[in-house]
Amino acid sequence: MALPANRQARFFVALAIMVALLNSTAASPLYTSYRMMWSLDAFTVAFIFAIYAFGTLFALVVLGRLSDKLRDRRLLIILSLGVVIAGALIFASAGSLATLLIGRLLAGIGTGGLTGIANAALIELDPKADARANAVLATAVFTGGCALGPMISSAALHFDAWPLQLPFILIAALAVIAIVGLATATWQPAARAIDTPRTLTAAIILPTGRYTAFAVAAGALIIAWAVGSTFAGLGVTFVHELLKVDSQAASGVIVAVFQLVAGISQLASQRLDSNRAMVIGTTLISLAILACAYSIWAASPLLFVLGTIGSGIGYGAAFVGAAGVVNRIAPPDRRATWVSTFYITGYLANAIPVLALGFLGDRLGLFGAFLCLTVFTVVGTVVVNIAAKLILPAKGLRK
Repeated sequence: MALPANRQARFFVALAIMVALLNSTAASPLYTSYRMMWSLDAFTVAFIFAIYAFGTLFALVVLGRLSDKLRDRRLLIILSLGVVIAGALIFASAGSLATLLIGRLLAGIGTGGLTGIANAALIELDPKADARANAVLATAVFTGGCALGPMISSAALHFDAWPLQLPFILIAALAVIAIVGLATATWQPAARAIDTPRTLTAAIILPTGRYTAFAVAAGALIIAWAVGSTFAGLGVTFVHELLKVDSQAASGVIVAVFQLVAGISQLASQRLDSNRAMVIGTTLISLAILACAYSIWAASPLLFVLGTIGSGIGYGAAFVGAAGVVNRIAPPDRRATWVSTFYITGYLANAIPVLALGFLGDRLGLFGAFLCLTVFTVVGTVVVNIAAKLILPAKGLRK
């Protein structure tokens, strides 16, 4: 049981994670409003979403090592929350495309600067240093933030309660509460070892088998995050324009369902062997995307919802499986570098495919773009799963 002195600190660290994720996903149901209000094309909508991932990537690279050098991680957590507040308020007051982009970029920087640092803080504030229990807590908070963000915006849309402003004002208020709570909390982290500083670009000489195994895991991650970013960035647009669902609030709930199911799947998949979870996850994603493509052709919103749920389940399993493979194959003295590279790959997969879909949507139509995503997902899954059977060992690495 955590020390009473650290309970307040752990609570507000968890709240900080949730606030950052609320800010990252609350915009998803609103993209169609901006698209109609300012006559934006699909690529521009995708770019508004994708710039968040670039901001997150920037923060991960710049701030990740810095946090390990600070005696009190609260400094960066509070700083990141300040960036989240700035992004939320700019987004709430956006009167042009430029301000939307600035708001989303700051949201990404705030989230990237906070999530990894806050996860480390949760473990350090736990006297038992139970990595598994804290990973479950972090995943639950992460899932709650991802799912509640679209739900708040969808509710504001449904009740016409200043939907373009109120969700972000609420997020900023929660961030202020988290800052006050962290600033006043007793902070007694466990001592931590100071690693020799290394850069992400340092040369690494490792067995070829590790590289190929990493490539397989990265391939599964790319498939999962490409589909996830599609639902988060363009899902409401697909539902609204292709399935002719007039209610943006109802369309936004689909994004929340995906996030919720994906989080639950991550928790459940931790019990599976990582190879098996990755293969099952990517296979489910492919089948679900095929179902979604058919639902658009057949104009069946219900089937699209079922496909969304299937995609979320597959996303969670594929992500946990791929992460497990990387943790297993990474050399102990370079584990942080390998895991960082894995997440950098993920955030690139979060941005680039959705930008490509936006580009294709303006030229082939939204359905044509979705078919391209479907082909990419199915072909990628076949390649990754065959490679997984041939390359990935059940334990350790082949010599």
